[in-house]
This record gives sequence, structure tokens and C-alpha cells, in this order.
Amino acid sequence: MTRHIAHVPLRWADMDSYGHVNNVVYLRYLQEARVDMLFVHAPKRGAGSFQRGSVVSRHDIGYLAPLRFRARPLQVETWVREVRNSTFTLGYEVVDADDDARRVYACATTTLVPYDLERGRARRLTAEEKAVLEGHLETDGPVPRTRRPDPDGKPDKKHVYQCAVRFDDLDSYGHVNNVIFAEYLQEARIDFAQRHLLGVVDAHQGSVVAGQSIDYLAPVPFRTQPLQVDVWVTHIGESSFEVAYDVRDEERLYARATSTLVTYDVGAQRPRKITAAEHAALEPFMGEEQ
Repeated sequence: MTRHIAHVPLRWADMDSYGHVNNVVYLRYLQEARVDMLFVHAPKRGAGSFQRGSVVSRHDIGYLAPLRFRARPLQVETWVREVRNSTFTLGYEVVDADDDARRVYACATTTLVPYDLERGRARRLTAEEKAVLEGHLETDGPVPRTRRPDPDGKPDKKHVYQCAVRFDDLDSYGHVNNVIFAEYLQEARIDFAQRHLLGVVDAHQGSVVAGQSIDYLAPVPFRTQPLQVDVWVTHIGESSFEVAYDVRDEERLYARATSTLVTYDVGAQRPRKITAAEHAALEPFMGEEQ
């Protein structure tokens, strides 16, 4: 069985304020590799029906090493972890293409649902699609260590962020693209930190995302009303904490997610312990650990 190899260039705009590739951008790299595998190469092997569409139902990603800008492209290796009648799951590793040590920057999985664009509904995999996917089957590849979003254990106090939906957030299906949901989570998380941690920590004391899990529950078409992102804390450790999110409006829940954040010394470029003041600021938003 072989992995699909895609070479994805970095852009200067991919960097965050720490000088590393932003956590959201990794999902774009995975998307580019996935499109190359399913829309460009699969038709050459007899499975052109993938171009009819598929939607992401779940992402899990673990960030293993910081990545700084460089001119040469990344290598995204993609394989198939599981094939079912109406879903399939891909695995990925984001690695150095020209590095003899083969440094891995991230590993991830994505569960996808084949989709009939004309009828606007999910469909079953065809025999040809299954054959192509099974050619990349690797059931024992690495998986990210993330925690699945849990609907229970919400605290009485949560942070609420009103997130605007921009017209260019939409994908070719007319729905908010799966990567953009991660941007919404990031905006809500930054707003949470600005309102509740600013003044509690020093300027050099930040945090970085070590892992993230997103369940996509319903598509979001373009809308003029903002989405509501609820944020709360599910775990506080010595040098990391976990937050959970609901992306919703008054009528519907569109996505549920979790992020693991490692507290970080920006100047020293290394993890640090959570301060007593940080712990005290996070604790009121703490739900019950499951």
C-alpha cells in the first residue's frame, strides 16, 4: 500500500505572531493534499466520481513541532485509515520533504462523507472509489492524541463570542469551508484570552495549540447574522489546559470542538508552567471533567 504524496508550498502570510505557521493553516495544507489526492489523482485511476464532492465530518490534528517559514515546500503524506459504505477516514503526516531525519510537524485524521451536489445529500461510495481508497489503506499509521468534544459538563459560566460570517468564508458548495471553522474557534479563543487573561499574564507569557478536534454537525450557508461561539475550560494541568467550543445560533448547533493549549514562554521559545493567576482566571470557566 502506498501513501499519496503532495508537495505544498508555504506562504509568508501563513505565519502567526510567534513566527510559526499558524495552527489553522495546517488544515489548509491537509485540504490541498486531500484535493490533490481525490480530485486530481483518483480520476486517473478510474474514480472520477470523487469530483462530485465530499464533505468533512470530523478533523483531529496534533501539532508536533513548530514550523517556520522556508522556501522549499512541505510534504504532506496522505493515506486511508478506514473505508465504510458511506464514509472514509484519511490519515496524514506533514513532514520535511528534503530532511534526512524526516521531521514530522503534524499528524492528523479527517473523516469524510461522499456527497451528491446535485441532490444536496450524502451518498454511498462507488465500487471504483472504494478500490482507489483501498490502494492507500494503512490501518496502523500514526494518529493524533486528541480528546473528542463532549456535550456534557458545561459550566454555569462560559465565554460567548459573536463571530461574523464573511462571504469569502464559503467553499464551492456554498457552505462555510471546514478550515474556516478553525478560524472561528481561534477568534473566539483570542477574544477569551484578551478579556480574561490580559493583565493576568506578562507579555512574554502566551500559549500554543498542541492539538485540536472538530466535529462538523451541520453546514452553514452564508448568513448576515453572526454565529455564536461558546467557550469553556475542560481541564487545567501544570503546563497545559483544554478548552471546548460550541458553534451555534439560537436554533442549531453547527460544530463542537476541543483544543489543547500548552502555555508558552514566547521569549524563551519553550513551554512554561501555568501561573497561579492564570489558574485562578481559568477556573470559573471550568466544566466537570469527563
